[in-house]
Amino acid sequence: MRDRFEHRRDVLPVVVTFTDHPQRLEAYREHLRLDVPVLADSQRQLYDLLGAGRGTVRQVWSPGTLALYARLLLRGRRIAPTDEDTRQLGADAIVDRDGRLRRVWLPPSPDRRPAIDELAIAVDALQP
Repeated sequence: MRDRFEHRRDVLPVVVTFTDHPQRLEAYREHLRLDVPVLADSQRQLYDLLGAGRGTVRQVWSPGTLALYARLLLRGRRIAPTDEDTRQLGADAIVDRDGRLRRVWLPPSPDRRPAIDELAIAVDALQP
C-alpha cells in the first residue's frame, strides 16, 4: 500500500480496526509499520454502515484463510491469541474528499480482500 500510494499526495489511506481497546492502536501501527491513521471502531458503527457483518465460522476459517495462516507459520510468524471478535468480516472502502462513499468491497472471507492494485485502480478511476 505504501509503495502504491506514496506518490499520491491527494490520497490518504486509513486503517480502521474494530478493536475494543483504542489504547492498542499505536502498538498495532508500530507492529505493521503503518504511517497512516489507524482508527478504532469499537462500537462497529462504520462496519454496520458499510454492511460488513459477522461471518460464520466456515466463512472466517475458510480453506483460503487456513492456508494463509499456514504460510505465515511456515515463515516463522507467531499467531497470538486475541480477545477480539474473529468473526467480524472486513470491508474496504473508498471515500472521496467530500466524504461520499464511492466504492465498497465486502469480501466473503478474510482471504478474499481486494488487492492493493485493485484499490489503486479504483482510486485512479475517480480522479478527474
